[in-house]
Amino acid sequence: MAARVTSVFLYVKDVRRSLEFYNEVVGAEVVQIHAEREGAPYSLAILRMGGFTLMLHPQEPHAEEFVDTRVGVGIHLQIEVGDVDAFYQHCMDEGAILALSGEPTDQSWGWREFALKDPDGYVWSIYQDQSGGQWTA
Repeated sequence: MAARVTSVFLYVKDVRRSLEFYNEVVGAEVVQIHAEREGAPYSLAILRMGGFTLMLHPQEPHAEEFVDTRVGVGIHLQIEVGDVDAFYQHCMDEGAILALSGEPTDQSWGWREFALKDPDGYVWSIYQDQSGGQWTA
């Protein structure tokens, strides 16, 4: 049976702050924003990156589930870009420099990549495949 991953739910401390990060820094398209009532904090934000959907949910209503864990730990996500150096510069221009873990680096498997942390500590590997298609995610 064939399957494919289409989306991820990320539990975040501040949906609005994360929405701004993913939209302005990462370039994700805002698809929907939900709040329980007008003026209330966001209860869900849905963003799209290519064919992948990112859903941001507030962590607070699920606080019991996170008692012994920290959001962002144990997951590492990846974004492929056409020009990793240009994307790195964009992140710096958007003020995300403090969340970056070093400049883009060539890896032995043919990727050029750097790591970017979102406001909640989720780690994204931002990469450009320079292997000629020998290794794909």
